[in-house]
Amino acid sequence: MKKLFENTSEKIIESNITEIFHNSMMPYAEHVILDRVIPRVEDGLKPVQRRILYAMYEMGLTPDKPHRKCAKIVGDCLGKYHPHGDSSVYDALVRMAQDFNMRETLIDGHGNFGSIDGDGAAAYRYTEARLTALSLELLNDIDKNTVNFSLNFDDTLTEPDTLPGHFPNLLVNGCVGIAVGLSTEIPTHNLGESIDGAIAYIENPKITLDEMLDIIKGPDFPTGGIVLAGEDKCLLKEAYGTGRGKIKIRAKTDIEKAGDRENIVITEIPFRTNKAKILASIAELKEKKVAPFDDIAEVVDESDRTGMRAVIKVKSSGNAQLILNKLFQKTDLESTYGYNMVAIADGKPKQLGLLEMLKYYTDYQINVILRRSKFDLERAKERKDIIEGLIVAVNNIDEVIKIIRGADNTSDAKTKLMTRFNLSQVQAQAILDLRLARLTKLEVIKLEEELRELEKLIKELTAIIGSKRLQQKVVIKELTEIKKKYNSERKTKIVCIDIENIKANEPKLEEVKKIENYKIGITAEGTLKKLTVKSYSLSDTVIGENTPKSNILVDCVNADSTKKLYIFTSLGNTVKVNVDLMNESRFSDKGRKLRDLCPECADIEKPIKLFVIDESSMPVGHLMFFTSEGKVKKTPWSEYTLKKSFYQAIKMKDGETLINVEEDMGKDYTFYFVTESGLCLNARKEGIPEQGRVAGGVAGINLTAGDNLVMATQISDEGEIALITKGGLFKRVICAEFKMIERNRKGMKIVSLSGGNDGILFAKHVLMPYDVAVVNSEGKNFIINTEAFPICKREDGGKKPKNKNKTGTIVSAYIDLQSK
Repeated sequence: MKKLFENTSEKIIESNITEIFHNSMMPYAEHVILDRVIPRVEDGLKPVQRRILYAMYEMGLTPDKPHRKCAKIVGDCLGKYHPHGDSSVYDALVRMAQDFNMRETLIDGHGNFGSIDGDGAAAYRYTEARLTALSLELLNDIDKNTVNFSLNFDDTLTEPDTLPGHFPNLLVNGCVGIAVGLSTEIPTHNLGESIDGAIAYIENPKITLDEMLDIIKGPDFPTGGIVLAGEDKCLLKEAYGTGRGKIKIRAKTDIEKAGDRENIVITEIPFRTNKAKILASIAELKEKKVAPFDDIAEVVDESDRTGMRAVIKVKSSGNAQLILNKLFQKTDLESTYGYNMVAIADGKPKQLGLLEMLKYYTDYQINVILRRSKFDLERAKERKDIIEGLIVAVNNIDEVIKIIRGADNTSDAKTKLMTRFNLSQVQAQAILDLRLARLTKLEVIKLEEELRELEKLIKELTAIIGSKRLQQKVVIKELTEIKKKYNSERKTKIVCIDIENIKANEPKLEEVKKIENYKIGITAEGTLKKLTVKSYSLSDTVIGENTPKSNILVDCVNADSTKKLYIFTSLGNTVKVNVDLMNESRFSDKGRKLRDLCPECADIEKPIKLFVIDESSMPVGHLMFFTSEGKVKKTPWSEYTLKKSFYQAIKMKDGETLINVEEDMGKDYTFYFVTESGLCLNARKEGIPEQGRVAGGVAGINLTAGDNLVMATQISDEGEIALITKGGLFKRVICAEFKMIERNRKGMKIVSLSGGNDGILFAKHVLMPYDVAVVNSEGKNFIINTEAFPICKREDGGKKPKNKNKTGTIVSAYIDLQSK
């Protein structure tokens, strides 16, 4: 109901408030939804983003051109296409340049464009920008009638309703926006996966959601992180099936050893969270001194240009895993992401599932290719018409010149040419515009070649226009080329586990952390190497004359990243290291010193034996320790379950060193010792007492003063003992030749040291043949297999091996464990 009142100065319209709300609010809401906040399904852009990119394209700010001031870009966009505040344009421009907001940036920013800590960008008078190469794929072919154009706000220019969008930008870069009565929240995805998904949909429109989720595995956020997708991806299936749903995102974290303490290291955070605020909230929890956060010693941000690294230092009394699980609950290290995939489709906002979104996009791309093909066909036909006219003129050049010279004016010449050669106006004009340089034989051949190419192109374009399948093939080909040029590795890990089933005090999920397999070895130089299985298997392991000791492995174990490495050292200590916290080495590297892994170790301390342990199920049985003084100690494995990373393994005197550690092999084995002076002892194990961790052991062999142990181990009566003397003699002695006697004896002769033999350098028990790396006094290396050692009597001095007559004095020899 309306009433109109008139008085001397004004007209007053009276209307019902319900009608006012309806008549005012609905147009406003429609404008906000369609023209400001919600992206188009075709190119994945909001109007302001599209206008910025188009304005920059018109300015020629391509990747091969210099950056231009953002103030100039903002001004052009405001003046031509987007009559709103300058901050709205600049904020949108900045976001398209931020690699922590966009999975694939569309603008190449130069200057301060903000940070993941929430720092704002510098004012637009300071920053510069240009288009990225990928953003040109959204704009390519825009001048070929591929999209619709509309008048701008003041009807002086036209602007595109959508961009050609040659890759699925709505999926790749996602979108967030809040309009009147609705909002949108579309996550970012991997470019290669999104393109593969679009191609799969074109090839099979009946593809199921489960099949599509094998291709597009889930969101791929620019900040990485770990998505907890529910059992069998149930949360993702719900979100992508309906367009609405929720998932959990966790920061990527690791626990590093730092002496007897542990550090929590954060390298990736959930999407759209603020690193500085996360660390501030952790520091606040620390200050409240509430368990377990009272065990946090310090929070340090070590991030730099190479990447993110925030360290939470935990006190030695604290449990890093428990603190981390609680931080997931109390801070934004774990956040919820809500799917609400709303986009403008068919002229109105729609909530779209993944398959429906791909349908709209692929249909649009096919239409873009169709419109481009029609445009190119018309241009090709026009050019063909001109080329045919030029060829007629060149073939009749004398007559053409005569007609032109005899004409009264240009119009008369054009009319006479059209009449004489049955030409169109365009062809006649092209002949009149023809330069004399085009009359050479070479130019005539070029015209004929161009005509043939045009005829071929026209045939191809005509076929494409008439066949939807050919249009689809063109789309697939162009998408494949874009993927090949711009694809990048996935940043976000998808884990199929339900977060609701995770208890705060449970150990870290193995699914979050990929299990890697390694080879860890001790080198002949006394350093440690952690090698990937691939690096180990691909390494060139042939020992040459000048091979360094760091390339000879004397002990090697298999280990995966979930296990703990127990290292027994020459000074009788135990060092425990998480396998995943050790730095990887290349095979050619020197390796790391023990002190680099454990600062408590002495400079001269070297690794002697390695064991890989799963501490959730410690080994049973006993360890056997052998020292340089000829002592033996038997200690239960249970004595070495201390939580400390460095502690004493055996008590030894000054100058005494640990030379071997083995697991007890049982009653069928004996102790076997070989000394430098050529003596050996095969001793019974019966009666050896069980001792504690810090005990010193009991006598194994009675060493003569000045003599040194070369070998101390356990053997059966099978196999042989392989020996190398300093004089370069080699031999094997069958184990059955050695009688078993009591411990603490001097033993019997195992080699004759007459004739220049200066003592035993190398001795090992041989059950299966293996290679030995030998270094002589000239510094030359060679490999010899134990099968080449001659079998000799116990009293013999040994022989020089065949083809090794010039070995000279032997300096050192090692089992070459890396020979494969």
